[in-house]
Amino acid sequence: MKRCTLCVMPETYPGISFDSEGVCSFCSKQSGKQPVPSLPKLQAKLDEIIRECKAQNRKYDALVAYSGGKDSTFLIHTLKEKYGLRMLAVTLDNGFMSEYSFVNMRKVLNRLNVDHTIVRPRYDLMKQIFLQSSALEVYPTHLTQFGSGICISCIRIVTNMCLRVAIEKGIPMVMLGNSPGQLIQSENEIIFQDNKIPYELRKHLFKPLAERVGDDVYTYLMLDKDEYKTNPFPYTINAFPIIGYQEDEIYRTIRELGWTKPEDVDPNSTNCRLNSLGIVKHKQVHRFHPYDFEMSLLVRQGIITREEALKRVEDPEEKALRLAEQVEEQLLS
Repeated sequence: MKRCTLCVMPETYPGISFDSEGVCSFCSKQSGKQPVPSLPKLQAKLDEIIRECKAQNRKYDALVAYSGGKDSTFLIHTLKEKYGLRMLAVTLDNGFMSEYSFVNMRKVLNRLNVDHTIVRPRYDLMKQIFLQSSALEVYPTHLTQFGSGICISCIRIVTNMCLRVAIEKGIPMVMLGNSPGQLIQSENEIIFQDNKIPYELRKHLFKPLAERVGDDVYTYLMLDKDEYKTNPFPYTINAFPIIGYQEDEIYRTIRELGWTKPEDVDPNSTNCRLNSLGIVKHKQVHRFHPYDFEMSLLVRQGIITREEALKRVEDPEEKALRLAEQVEEQLLS
C-alpha cells in the first residue's frame, strides 16, 4: 500500500492525494507540525477554570476519565502534581479491558492517593453495541475517518458516563486523556460544555445503532434532557494540547509510578483488548487503519517518528489480528 513519504497516511484514506514526491495532501496543507490554536488563550482559560473550581471547595475539583492507559495515567499525575487538584478517577469497565490495566490503576492511584470509581454497564448490552458499531451505516464518514466505530461508541459511553457521575456528584470539570492526535485541535473541542448540541440532533446521530441494538443504547450514549439542563454544566477538557504531550516523558513518568504496559493489547493500545477488534473491522469495512490519521498527526507534530508510526499501523507481528479473533469470540459467546 502506498503511504505518504513524510507521515503514514495511506492512499485509501478518503479524499487524499499525493504530489510527485509522494507527500500527501495533509502534509502539504499543514507544512509540518500543527500548532495548538491560541495556546496562550487556552492556557489562560484552563488556569481560570481551575482557579474557579478549586475556589468552590468541593470534595472533588475534577473527575478524570481513567482507563489505566498511559495517557490518562500521565494526565492524573500531572493534574495532581502540577495543579494540585482533588480528583475522582472514574473507569468504564467495558468487559474487554486488559486485566493488567486494573493492576496498573491500583498501583498508580494508591501512589497518588486518588479516589476511584469503576462503572460496569450491562455486559449483554455492551457486547451488542460493540458487535454492531463496526457496520458501515452506523456512523458517518466524518467520524470514522478518525477512529473505528467500536472506539467511537466506547469513547462516547465513557464521556457520557463521566458527565453523568460529575452531575450527580456536583463535580465541575471532566478531564479527558485524548492525545493531540485524537483531536482536530479546534478550540471548541479542547475546552467546552457538552450541552450545546440540540437533543434531537444528538439522538439522530445514534439512531442507526439504536435500530440495531435497541433504544436502551441512548441511556449509555446520551444524557437525558434534564441532565443536559444542569446549571452550571460541567466543563469537558481535553488537556494534552495545553499541558503538553511527549511520549518519552509520559512513559518515563508513569513507570516511576509503577505502571507497566500490558502484554495482551495491540500496538495502538495500552489498556484495552477491544481496540484490536475495532482495528480489524475498520480495515475490513473502510480499507484504512483507524489510527492512520492519529499516527500521522503525531508524526507531523514531532511526537513520534515515522518509523514508530509505521510499526503501529502496519503491525508486522499481526498482534491486533490475533487479539481480535479472541475478542470477537468473546463478543459472540
